[in-house]
Amino acid sequence: MRRPAGGFGLLGVLLVLAACGDAAAGAAGDDAGAELTGRTFVSTGDAGIPGGGPLTLTFTDDGRLLAAAGCNSTNGPVELARGRIVAADLAMTAMGCESDAMASDEWVTGLLSAEPSWELDGDLLVLTAGERVVSLTDRDVLDPPVGLTGRRWDVDGLSDGEVASSVPAGVTAYLRIDGDVLTAFTGCNELTGTVTVEGDTFTVAGPAVTLAACDDDAVRQVEGAVLAVLAGPVRFSITGDRLALEAPSGHGLQAVSAD
Repeated sequence: MRRPAGGFGLLGVLLVLAACGDAAAGAAGDDAGAELTGRTFVSTGDAGIPGGGPLTLTFTDDGRLLAAAGCNSTNGPVELARGRIVAADLAMTAMGCESDAMASDEWVTGLLSAEPSWELDGDLLVLTAGERVVSLTDRDVLDPPVGLTGRRWDVDGLSDGEVASSVPAGVTAYLRIDGDVLTAFTGCNELTGTVTVEGDTFTVAGPAVTLAACDDDAVRQVEGAVLAVLAGPVRFSITGDRLALEAPSGHGLQAVSAD
């Protein structure tokens, strides 16, 4: 029996439309959650978090989720397709906290394991998991970042790429950028140079450093860290009044605005 004329054509059209629909869904999936990338959201209002929270969610540029609600932090790869947060392979730190705050770890785990739906309206992110609804606001709205230039940044944290530590008590180090000029104090010596800022990176050219002897081990440690970070391109980020610097080597500095 002969197939009715046009029957295959109709089937073919349906298959083509279905394929186009799948392709469109896949394309949308490729960009799913792009509006969340590089942003941090903080819960507002009473979300029922043990210890009071807040819940902080950071969606990194490399497709990871960082989450914390008062005690330990968890992080791992995240998928945001189809309006849900899917983070099945999260790792959590193992820091001890007060009992109320410690219970927040289980709260975060429960929320994320439920693969909550998400909806973003401007700077407001709403997560829904069953009857649990959590509203979060972009951190830059709650605590607008200050500008990089025209202020002194007091260094209070160091990192060598593996271990982070505080600046030893009694040691002072700072940096300041005014226009295209950087001035800094390493804890022992003064440093000056010409700085170029491009996006979230700055580079110090022609740095000049005084040659005072640094006899104290703690001072030498801080100076070494400052010089290592400023030796080449430095990636920076500002959260509120805090500055984080990271060099390609992994060395980093944490600083707070003194102004």
